[in-house]
Amino acid sequence: MSGRGASTHFDMSTAPATSRRRRSLRTAAVALVMVGVLAGCTPEHVESFTLVNKERSAARLPALQANLEIGWKAQLWSEHMAKTQRLEHSTLSDGVVSNWRRLGENVGVGPSIASVHKAFMASPGHKANIVDRGFQYFGVGVAHDRSGQVWTSQVYMQL
Repeated sequence: MSGRGASTHFDMSTAPATSRRRRSLRTAAVALVMVGVLAGCTPEHVESFTLVNKERSAARLPALQANLEIGWKAQLWSEHMAKTQRLEHSTLSDGVVSNWRRLGENVGVGPSIASVHKAFMASPGHKANIVDRGFQYFGVGVAHDRSGQVWTSQVYMQL
């Protein structure tokens, strides 16, 4: 690679106070998790996430949501590949304890996130993961080797 590599409505105003409080707490918890996910992101992580969700939007698919668990998996795998200089898939289920139904992975290396993304979109198997309607969650890892090459791992999850 040059890079190688139906809707429901819930009206909160009619809900009992206890239900509103629970929902507010859940919303706050989700927001805190997202802050945690984004706090560990570099501009390259954000770029990869943005490029993937732009492809999904163009295909009229919902955006993938960041997931901390698979994000850490992807980051550790990218660091491993950069260190060993070997482009290879991980044992996908290793380290993923969520009650997932399906996982997918793209791995690549190249001079930039944009070049690896372009290579992914030119590859039917990689593109299939990016635009798979069943995937809901996404984690990305980015690492650099000594020569400056970008090693990336994208993990997709369906619950």
